[in-house]
Amino acid sequence: MTDQPQKPSRRERLRTQTLQEIEENSFAIIDADGVHALTIAALARSMAMSAPAVYRYFPSRDALVAHLITLSYQQLTDAMAQAVHGSRRAPRARIGLLVTAYRDWALRHRRRYGMLFGERGGDRPADATGPTPLDQAMALLVDVLTAVGEGSPADGTSGDRSLDGQLRKWAKAQERPETSPLVARAAIVVWTRVHGIVSLELTGMFDDRSIDAQRLIDLEIDNAVRALSTPA
Repeated sequence: MTDQPQKPSRRERLRTQTLQEIEENSFAIIDADGVHALTIAALARSMAMSAPAVYRYFPSRDALVAHLITLSYQQLTDAMAQAVHGSRRAPRARIGLLVTAYRDWALRHRRRYGMLFGERGGDRPADATGPTPLDQAMALLVDVLTAVGEGSPADGTSGDRSLDGQLRKWAKAQERPETSPLVARAAIVVWTRVHGIVSLELTGMFDDRSIDAQRLIDLEIDNAVRALSTPA
């Protein structure tokens, strides 16, 4: 006889439901007023709970914010993965899909994006070892750029021996040790340029519409792809 999976108890179901409500209400506060507005007291009021009841789920505000940061990274990564899932388009087009998904998520969730990349103190996840959701998103970009750079020189070096060593260490830390320094450099450049443009866009820098942020991003992608075929 095959063992049937044990169903969660009523207490476990209620705990899971409450945790989900904590996440939803916390994000509602952040989306409305920013992460600085999220306190255990404010969350408890929004849920008609007592603060001590919330502390049964998270021992501190920092622990709650760290949990929300991890969830937000996963949401961003999922949006990027979904954008290219099953796509048979050319690698350059898939990079565009990844980056567009990244930008779209940031524009839809401005304050969550600010929470992810703003200065933080004690609210970092306690366990910083191993791959994170953001590492997973970077891996998506690395894989597509690797496909773009398949015709590049076999060694795939960037032309800077010191930088190449750093890029190899970075690729190893990303659990992509086979990634060439050339591809690693392209991935970092694409990510940093896109992040910079999106961050400026979120501050209202382009609100007068004199500059097309998406066009800037497209040019940065083109430059990175060109660098893969014509290394220094």
